[in-house]
Amino acid sequence: MKNKLTLAFLLFLSLQLFSQHSIIKVTDTLATYPDSKGFFYTLPKNNIIVEVKITKTNRHKGPFSEYAEKLLGLNAIQENNTIYTLKAINVSLGYQPDLSEVYFVSYPQKIKNPDSYQCIKNALAFNNKSFQNMETCSPLQINFPAQNKEEKAQFEMYDNYSMYEKIDTTYEHTLLDSAYVSIPKIYKQMVVKTTEEKANEALEEIKKIREAQWILLTGEQELDFSNLEFMIRSLKDKEQEYLSLFSGFTTTEEIDFVFYVEIPEKIDTVSIPLFTFTPTQGFQKDIQKDGDIYSLALINTHYTTQMETVLEKINTQSKKPIETSFYYRIPEYYQTYFMVNDTLLKHIGTLPINQFGIIDALPSNISSFEIDPKTGNVSNVTFQ
Repeated sequence: MKNKLTLAFLLFLSLQLFSQHSIIKVTDTLATYPDSKGFFYTLPKNNIIVEVKITKTNRHKGPFSEYAEKLLGLNAIQENNTIYTLKAINVSLGYQPDLSEVYFVSYPQKIKNPDSYQCIKNALAFNNKSFQNMETCSPLQINFPAQNKEEKAQFEMYDNYSMYEKIDTTYEHTLLDSAYVSIPKIYKQMVVKTTEEKANEALEEIKKIREAQWILLTGEQELDFSNLEFMIRSLKDKEQEYLSLFSGFTTTEEIDFVFYVEIPEKIDTVSIPLFTFTPTQGFQKDIQKDGDIYSLALINTHYTTQMETVLEKINTQSKKPIETSFYYRIPEYYQTYFMVNDTLLKHIGTLPINQFGIIDALPSNISSFEIDPKTGNVSNVTFQ
C-alpha cells in the first residue's frame, strides 16, 4: 500500500511525557483537527491476501502428426490444446487502517518540544488528511514461461522441408545442316512438397541419426571415446527434434496470481468467494457457474465474548472515560477453512480478525507498553 497510513512494528511509549495530552475519537472532518495541535492514529483491520499457483500445460500438434502412427508407430498429439492445473493456494492476512476508528492525539498546551512525540508519530500516526479506503486491486499475474526451444526447432525444420528445386529436361528438334538434331532444354522451378513427402524425408533423417548412434555404440569406426557421451547426447537431441514433428510436444508455464479480498461484515459464519477455476480456462477472478468455485469459510470461536461482557460492565460502572488512554484492538479469532463448491477442502487454522474484535482503552496508571502492528494486541505493559 501507499504510505498514506503507517503502523508500527513495535510501539514504546513513556506516558510520563504525556501527562497533559488527550485522545479523541475523530467524528468530524479531519480539517477540524489542525496538525499543529496533534496527530492522528488509526486502529488496524484485516483483508485477505490470496496467492494462487497454477501450471499451464501447452500441447502442440506436430506438422506430420497424421503420419506418426503409420511411419513410426507413435501416439501423437492430434490437436493443440491447453490444460491448467491448480498447484497451490496460499492465504494470509493483510493489514490496513480502519478509517472508522481514527483517533486524534492532542499535544499538551505547554509542550516545549513537539518532537518528543515523534516516537509515536513514527509508530502509528499519520497526518495525511486525504484518507481513502484501499483500492480494489485486480489480480496481479506473474508468468514464469519455460523456454520453448523445441517449438522453434520444429518450425525451422518444417520451413526447410517446405519447398525443393525441381529440374526438368525437354528436347527441341531443330533442322541443322539438312539434318534434325535434338537440343536439350533445362527448366528449373521451386515446387512445394506435399506433407507426405516432407514426412518421409523427416523419417529418413531419423533413420540416419539412429544409424549414427548405432555406429558409435558398437564401435564400428575409430573415434575419440572421451567425447562419446557428448556425441550420443547430441544425436539423441537431434532425433527428438525430428520426432517432435510427428509426435508433437508439450511445454509448461508456471503462473502466480496475487490479489486482495475485503472481509465482509461480522457474522458467526462468514463465506468469502475467492475465484473460479476450470482445467480449460484456468484462473478466473470473477465467480462463474461453469467451474469449481473456491472460497473461504470463517467460523467464529467467540474468543472475545466473555471479555466483551466484562468490559461492558466496567465501562458501565465508570463515571466517565479516561481522555488520556490510548485505544487498541483485541481481535476475534475465526476457524478458517478452504471450500470447493461448498465442500471442505482443507482446514487452514485460526486467524485473528481485527475488525471483528473489541476495542478497549489502556488504563491511566501505566508507564509504557508495546503494540503489535498486525493484531493490535498490547503487550509488555509496565505500570507506574
